[in-house]
Amino acid sequence: METLPREIFEQWRLTAEVIERDGHGEKVLLLDDGTFLKIFRRKRWLSKTLFWPPAQRFADNAEELARRGIPCPRVTGVFRLDKPARTLVKYVPLPGDTLRKLLGAASKEQQERLLSDLAVFVTRLHEAGIYFRSLHPGNVVRTPDGELGLIDISDMRCFAKPLSFQLRKRNLRHLMRYASDWEQASPEALRRTLYPTKQ
Repeated sequence: METLPREIFEQWRLTAEVIERDGHGEKVLLLDDGTFLKIFRRKRWLSKTLFWPPAQRFADNAEELARRGIPCPRVTGVFRLDKPARTLVKYVPLPGDTLRKLLGAASKEQQERLLSDLAVFVTRLHEAGIYFRSLHPGNVVRTPDGELGLIDISDMRCFAKPLSFQLRKRNLRHLMRYASDWEQASPEALRRTLYPTKQ
């Protein structure tokens, strides 16, 4: 992890578009070269993030996902910034649209296809040993060539073997808790995809 000089950071900010911010400042910047800069703050002074910062976790997870054949952002740099203390990851975004966006604009038939593809993709993740705590339609992207991939990948664990039944069940609960996403889909599309034996 490199130390990022403050002047370089300020140069990047000067021409960047703010994509996300909170009460502590910018969280995601779109830089003028088309890459994204994701900024993490340490929420507690003494925590595991001191030894494995979230920016480094993002980079490590991107490398592991790529090794397992799962489309994801391509990291180009991991940095540390002082005063205020931050870690940052610079990456080329995964091209495409999120399932959250696609579901909202899709016909019933298209929704069924998207949800069916999502079910296959989640099974693929679980078989590959990937437990993604932030699993929801806003973090799953359909790429221009039709593949599904992941974004916002800091909060993830990669195991050496397929997930246990309990971990799969817990991960699916993460997926289904975002009611606003599923309200976009027709009840019939959800029923056909999630409960195919009840058609």
